[in-house]
Amino acid sequence: MAFASRLRPARRAGVRGAGVRGTGVRGTGVRGTGVRGAAAAVAAGVTLVLAGTAPAGAATATVSATPQSATPGFDDQVRAVAYSGDTIYLGGSFTVAVANGRRVARGYVAAVDAATGALTGWAPAVNGPVTALAVSGGSVYLGGSFTTVGGRAHRHLARVAAAGSGAVDDTFRHSTSTAPNALTVARGRLYAGGTFRSVDGASRAHAAAFDLSGNTLDASFRPDLDGTVHSIAVSGSRVYLGGTFGAVDGAGGHARLAAVSATTGALDTGFAGHAGYAVHHVTIAGDTVYAAMAGPGGRLASYDRSGRLRWTLTADGDLSDVTVLDGVVYAGGHFDHACTTARVANTNGDCLDGNQRRQKLFAADSSGRLLGWAPQANSTVGVIVLAASASRHSLAVGGAFTTFGDTLAKSRFAQFAR
Repeated sequence: MAFASRLRPARRAGVRGAGVRGTGVRGTGVRGTGVRGAAAAVAAGVTLVLAGTAPAGAATATVSATPQSATPGFDDQVRAVAYSGDTIYLGGSFTVAVANGRRVARGYVAAVDAATGALTGWAPAVNGPVTALAVSGGSVYLGGSFTTVGGRAHRHLARVAAAGSGAVDDTFRHSTSTAPNALTVARGRLYAGGTFRSVDGASRAHAAAFDLSGNTLDASFRPDLDGTVHSIAVSGSRVYLGGTFGAVDGAGGHARLAAVSATTGALDTGFAGHAGYAVHHVTIAGDTVYAAMAGPGGRLASYDRSGRLRWTLTADGDLSDVTVLDGVVYAGGHFDHACTTARVANTNGDCLDGNQRRQKLFAADSSGRLLGWAPQANSTVGVIVLAASASRHSLAVGGAFTTFGDTLAKSRFAQFAR
């Protein structure tokens, strides 16, 4: 299985701070308002919610709210995180890791032992920021604004060994016109999304795939998107895309969140999820599609596989990422509070009807109830990326934060465990 994570830009849309509200539409609709009405409301920029938080002692078990102490810190943002077994791979704009009080050179990529928290010797020579990672088998795929890896030309895309120091694999030679925002491996392909308009000199509108059996650009996968892709999630025969695009294959009604064929990239009209704001990340868990969005404020939306809205949570700032671990939905972003209703100020995203403090991170159960988990990270940008390890029951968090709970120093990377 491949694990992937990627950067969602810290777009604020005039929102300061930010937050998620402890509210949600449970089941398939609000009383007197069916799912269609709820989906239409989200598309129009109005979120329908039922206020509520999980009661104390609720059965849903979260990871600890205190991060593990042994993990290293970094001198600049961590913007991509991926688990593979007992290793956590990191990418970002950092150039130095700080481990046990010692500064260690780590140019834009690093790896951490998930069991001990120790920095490993994995250190591919990359000459620019890394914004996307995907791990599959013995390989790590890198996407970013770099132009060389291992001292050789690899423009925006490269494959390196997951073991040892991370030697570059020169048999995988592809380039994108701009740095990818998202990478994921599935179905024998590497899928990429971003702002790019060409790949290997061939026209590709914001999304592409590579056949890994022959290390070739997949000629058949050609979705036609009119705007940026921030996130890619693959499940079965579908590829789910999130971003700022307005149309897919020239068809409206699929703005910012859509499903396409994993083989051809053609629009899959069987999924009709409506997103009223930019989608920064898409995660699939069981029969549910989760989308982390911008807004005024921010939105976390839960859809079934046909795109019907199940519930939403609202924040006083953008959501950057969402992941699911042991039945708990975790979200990160630029918010400071979870709102108690869907109403937020259009000018700055502030909750208008009360809030609960949830700085940059929150958790909810599968029915959309806000849980008590509240690590309280700092910084304006806050959390950029999340990754979950089911085997380790652990959550990795990257971003721009430097403390948790106002006093616990933890620079730009943290791991939480059960």
